Amino acid sequence: MSESPARALLKRVTMPVFKLGLVVFLVLGVALVLGQAAGIVVGSGAVVEGVAGVLAVPMTTAAAITGLLGFVLSYLHHWSGGED
Repeated sequence: MSESPARALLKRVTMPVFKLGLVVFLVLGVALVLGQAAGIVVGSGAVVEGVAGVLAVPMTTAAAITGLLGFVLSYLHHWSGGED
């Protein structure tokens, strides 16, 4: 039984978007941590709060969208957990 064209298109589009989202939220997360670490090193609470204020929402949004795409991918590819 072959899959529908719509399902094949979703598979083809969703995986690259998932990978891009993964890279985006990981880069934002690393930038957030490094920026806050720099603020701690220089002893500036304003830098720590400022970095979090600028990067926290975009990072969390990218992570949430990527997580939802991963959930969609699990259905599209019929993945199931615990098959080790």
